[in-house]
Amino acid sequence: MWFDHANGNEKIRFMFNNELSIERVEFENILFYDLSKVRIRFNSKIIPTTVPEKWKGVNFNAISIGLVFIGLKQLTLSGERIGFECSPELCHSGNITSLRIEDERGVQFMTLSAEAMVIDSIEPYLDQRWR
Repeated sequence: MWFDHANGNEKIRFMFNNELSIERVEFENILFYDLSKVRIRFNSKIIPTTVPEKWKGVNFNAISIGLVFIGLKQLTLSGERIGFECSPELCHSGNITSLRIEDERGVQFMTLSAEAMVIDSIEPYLDQRWR
């Protein structure tokens, strides 16, 4: 699973019974801050079968997923915009987590390597475009 080596992975295990995909997500934003941290937000139209009880009264059609990469070792960005659909590739080797993102044309948009990945937030999201 993409989240196996992430700090905070118990959120996915508990809230979604290990079922949260980052396939075909919208790349919403990226923030480089605090010397060597990168925060990325994705929106996913793929809703897991199991959702938290407190979400059941909320109107949503997507899930917003926030990831933070700490102890940045390498970051490469090349592109014109965000807001495209992608299927991020995450891998973990030794003490390093790596991320690779290609845009919808298959062109490399971003790569990064960091000491840790944290699942910062997972929230219900209502996107008016996807109604």
